[in-house]
Amino acid sequence: MSDTLIDEAEMVDEVAEAREGSESTEPAETAEPAETTETTETAAETAPNRLRGKRSWVVVLALLAVVAGGWFGFDKYRTVTGELAAVRRADSDRDAAAKLAKDYALKSLTYTFEDPDAFFRSVEEGVSQTLKDKYVNATELLKGIMMQAQVTSSGEVLATDAVAQPGQVYQVVVSAAQTTRNLQNPKSRVSLILLQVTVNKVGSGWQVSDIGPKTGTHTSADPIGPLDPGPPPGR
Repeated sequence: MSDTLIDEAEMVDEVAEAREGSESTEPAETAEPAETTETTETAAETAPNRLRGKRSWVVVLALLAVVAGGWFGFDKYRTVTGELAAVRRADSDRDAAAKLAKDYALKSLTYTFEDPDAFFRSVEEGVSQTLKDKYVNATELLKGIMMQAQVTSSGEVLATDAVAQPGQVYQVVVSAAQTTRNLQNPKSRVSLILLQVTVNKVGSGWQVSDIGPKTGTHTSADPIGPLDPGPPPGR
């Protein structure tokens, strides 16, 4: 009887120990899934952050590209606009110089012995002081030739060619047809001539500073052709 009680007590103790062992091992078995869950959650949170970081850099680079492209386009536009303005300004200056040379050439080709003073007033108006002095000093000589030969002249400009020179100066070659008659040749004759007119920029306008036959050309077979005032005084 006592042996039986002892055996039952031992069995109770074994069962209790088994329960305690199972309870002590259960937390150890569930610890690993908790750590895995935390790692998964961290990785899940990190992935969107990385994507957002990459997107931010892409946006920044795109903005930089847009800004750089806009600046390049603006700089190119400004350069082209400046070049176009310079070309237009040069064309405008050339046209103005050519027109002034044309008008002055017509003045120099239009004169008559019946009113020589009108010619000198015309060619001395609005020109440089140097050119005016040339005509003033040559007035007596030219008027004497005009009166003695009884010359009448008129002209027609056929073409102009303005070439820019340093210092806002244009050398304008004027092709013209001069019609003259005089005592020796009472019937009108037409001669083709080339005149070289120098035009200078003065302030905001232009001014004729010299005129004469183009170097190396034969202007007319008549006793008097274009009334060239000659070289400047003192030469």
